[in-house]
This record gives sequence, C-alpha cells and structure tokens, in this order.
Amino acid sequence: MLSFRCLLGGLLISFWCSIVAGEQNPETIARNLYASILKGPVDLLSTKYSQLSLDEADEIQDAYVQLELKSKVVGGYKAGFTSSDAQKKWGIARPVSGVLFAEGEFHGSPVIDMADYQKLFIEMEIGFVLAKEITQPVASVTNLIEYILHIVPVIELPNLPFRSLKSLTAVDLVASNMASKNWLVGQPITTDMLAGQVIAKLYQEGELIDSGTVSIRSRLEALLWLVNERLRRGWSLKSGNTLITGVMGKINLAKQACYLVDYGDLAQPLSFQVIQSENNRFNVVSCPAGR
Repeated sequence: MLSFRCLLGGLLISFWCSIVAGEQNPETIARNLYASILKGPVDLLSTKYSQLSLDEADEIQDAYVQLELKSKVVGGYKAGFTSSDAQKKWGIARPVSGVLFAEGEFHGSPVIDMADYQKLFIEMEIGFVLAKEITQPVASVTNLIEYILHIVPVIELPNLPFRSLKSLTAVDLVASNMASKNWLVGQPITTDMLAGQVIAKLYQEGELIDSGTVSIRSRLEALLWLVNERLRRGWSLKSGNTLITGVMGKINLAKQACYLVDYGDLAQPLSFQVIQSENNRFNVVSCPAGR
C-alpha cells in the first residue's frame, strides 16, 4: 500500500512538473504573449516569470517573431543597450537585439497616430543598409565596412505594449522583440562619412527636448556585434536590410506635436507629426515644412 502511494505521489509530481515546464516553454510563452498583445496592453512577463534569464528571453523573442512573420517580412535588425552605461542601468552584461519589420518602415514626413500604439516612444538612431548578404561571422570593423551600402538617419518609433512600465526589465523588452513597430528612414549618406562623430537634436514644436552625440566608431562596433549576434541565432542578413545600432540621447515619450530631428552636416533633417485620434476624427496639428 505504501509503495502504491509513493508511486502515485511520484506520478502526480511528474505530471505537475511537466505542466510547469510546458508553461515555461519559450514557444508557449511567446504564443501567449503574442495573443495577449493583439488584444491590448499586457502585464510584464517578469512579474509572472521572475527567473527568466536574458538568454531565455532571446528564445522567447525568436518564437514571438516567427509568429509575426506569418504576416510580415524582416526589414532589418536593431541593437539595444549597446553602451556600458545602458547595460549597467538595466542590470545586464551585454547588448540585446530585435527584428525590424519591412511593413513598419516610414519615409518622408509621416503623420503618426498615437491610437495605433499602446505607448509610443521616439528614439534617434543611426542605421546601416547592407550592400550584400552576410552569411558568415565578420571578424572586424574593417571587414564589416565592405558590406555597408550606405548610412541612414533613423527615427525609431517603438511601441511598448505593457500596462505599466514601473518595473520594466530588459527581459520584458527582449521577449517582446524590443517593442519593435515603426521606423522612419532618412536620405542615404555615403560611406565616406564613416568617421568622426554624429550629433543629433530632437525638436518638439521648435523646442529642443533631446540631443545625442556618438562616434561612428562606436556605431560600427555595435553593428559588428549585431551582425554576429543575429548570425549566431540563425537569422539571415540580406542585401537591403537596415541595421540600427542603439539610441542617441534619450528614449522620449511621444506627445501630440510636430517633431524635427537635426543631424547637422551629416544628413537632411527628418520631420514628422504625432496626432491623437478621437472618435475616428483626427486632432491634426499643423506642422511647418521645416526648421
């Protein structure tokens, strides 16, 4: 009788462990996260899965992106937390990455409706467009340059799909594909400009609200990491893909306003407007053609 009870207890424990393991399977977590985000803002994954590592978040992201790719196409990749200060702030020991979708690429001076986002943010970035496919790890920045067609100024417009950002972690961001949604691309810049520093300034209604300065060398080093990281995880890097290399300045919460980003002598300014729709009628802001 005792042995039967022990056997029954063992079977119940095994059954319970299999349920728990199933619930923590990256594909299962990704499916649940994807389905929940389609319905609206979600709770942070880290509140339910407090022990998830950054590597496990990468696995969840890969499964999450595969669900997105049923209706979308890869347009490029993004790196995040590429500086040591950013990594220290977020409590991680390495950069992170995500996928950009071709359907999310903007050009010109778009009108962006906050109703299409849960929480819309604005980031100034520098992007690199690939001239040819990369199939093998790249050894150095010098070797990497031959793969670059041109540089582009980029404004990333991430959408953070969470109910609250109060306890947001790097794991939450990585698992949800780094909040990837839209990205505005400016005019191409020749690779002759691959030197010195880039200074970008963000204006909201003509008022300077953010600025950032980075060296081209630091962006190329971030690009090298991003290329090799995506290859390591089995993703393809194709001609025409755009790779962005980390925020310049701050991550700015969007408001209904006219925006302009000045890249100085490097590139033509980028402009866009953010609106808020109510009852299917736009509260349109009137933006000047340029600064």
